[in-house]
Amino acid sequence: MTTPALSLDDVSQALAKMIADKMDIDVSSIHADSNLQELGLDSLDTFDIIFNAEDHFKIKVPNDQINISTLHDVAALVHKLILAQNQ
Repeated sequence: MTTPALSLDDVSQALAKMIADKMDIDVSSIHADSNLQELGLDSLDTFDIIFNAEDHFKIKVPNDQINISTLHDVAALVHKLILAQNQ
């Protein structure tokens, strides 16, 4: 039995939960176009979210690909890496 691939929306929801937990904010206040800095994340918080995503999704995000400013940016990058890993 194969596991169905995660959708971009699934990834986005999981990342939004990680951000909400980290920043102690309501997950419903986080949207795809939410700017990470406006949510209160500094660069160290952003790297922490990336590390959590790597652990959660069992991926490795190359340092040269970490150019993100919104939840959608993070979700799209993580989703792309998940799909590449599953091929």
